[in-house]
Amino acid sequence: MPKKKRLFVAFSWLNAQPLRIGQYYLNKDAFDKKEDVPGIYELSDLPYTKKQKVPKKYHPKKAAVGKGRSHLLDIESPTPLEGKRLEKLPVIVCVHGGAYLTNNKECNRPQCQYMASKGFKVVNVNYTLQPEANLYGDMEDLNRAFAWIGENAKKYGFDTDNVFMTGDSSGGHMCLLYAGLRTQKELQKMMDIKPAGPDIRAVAVTCPVGSFEASDLISRVFRNLAGRLYDKEERHMLSYEGYMGENYPEVAIVTTETDVPIHSTTKGIHEFMEAKGLAHEYRCFEGKEHELHHVFNVLHPYWEESIEANDFILDFFERKKK
Repeated sequence: MPKKKRLFVAFSWLNAQPLRIGQYYLNKDAFDKKEDVPGIYELSDLPYTKKQKVPKKYHPKKAAVGKGRSHLLDIESPTPLEGKRLEKLPVIVCVHGGAYLTNNKECNRPQCQYMASKGFKVVNVNYTLQPEANLYGDMEDLNRAFAWIGENAKKYGFDTDNVFMTGDSSGGHMCLLYAGLRTQKELQKMMDIKPAGPDIRAVAVTCPVGSFEASDLISRVFRNLAGRLYDKEERHMLSYEGYMGENYPEVAIVTTETDVPIHSTTKGIHEFMEAKGLAHEYRCFEGKEHELHHVFNVLHPYWEESIEANDFILDFFERKKK
């Protein structure tokens, strides 16, 4: 790796540590697992790679920092996950956000449990945070998780004909990018990744980012920061302008105008897909009892507005089932 890139990675790692601790205090209830949806069955911290160790005990702050927890996942289900003749249900794969370098699956656990209560088995995935990895490594992680879902479908009752993805913020970018990886041979060749596991029926993203080429503020910031790790061709292929094309799955996009300044980034994805004639549904939610901010339906899944947004996602998935 060139010296400038090494210095950038080292600088990013040093800055990531206080941010990761800060996320614990911002989302303390989620990391402390204070809320449980009645009737939801859960299996936590299942390794989806052979090298990943099973944690002996759950520590909220360690979970927030993420050390040694990159290749773990949780399953949330409305029906039992152990025993014989498990009920076969459609699957939602959830990818957390956090500006690529913070947060972990626990932050999305309340939303995942809500979605599970509506009849889905939700696989809530950790991945290697940046700068310990880059987008190539993150795609490898998601691909391994999909392989694990396929290999364990019978064991946990996954309906592999109906697998969906959802993610928020940078996790939304990863969902959109991974869907592109599964449909674009050029991207597979560039990343040297062969898609594994079940196909994706549809994708739903909340307040996503995801371009190193767009002109909005957030896209310019990521281009000047993380974009340094990639050459011009890579930046194009890692942006929605490069990977959204033929055979791309249908997408649902959730946003709010009060998600400043990221709303303009999210709206740009909608406008690009609309101009290209790519099938998608776009909903901009307004605050009623609450002022809505970034990824409101993930952080506060039981607000009236959040329930409306999450139900929009679930209804979209229901309509895209085989």
